Amino acid sequence: MGTAPKQGPAPVSAGVRSLMAGHKPAAPKPAIPRWYIFAGDVLLVALALMTFCVSPHPLSWKRELFCAALVILAASLAVVALLTQDGKG
Repeated sequence: MGTAPKQGPAPVSAGVRSLMAGHKPAAPKPAIPRWYIFAGDVLLVALALMTFCVSPHPLSWKRELFCAALVILAASLAVVALLTQDGKG
């Protein structure tokens, strides 16, 4: 009796290999790009410098507090920008 010769497994196409590999989730992109935060830092420090230079001297305690708060806010935003991932991973 004639029996067909044994063949190896059928070749698997790239699409089937992709389905068998499963889903690999991509790294989520940040909601706000890092350069937006750094641009905000520059604008906050510029506002503090402009307030300092344009205001009559000696500065009132309210304006000094305002300038200090702007610089502290800019520094905290810079730390946030440095700690966030870039989304290119």
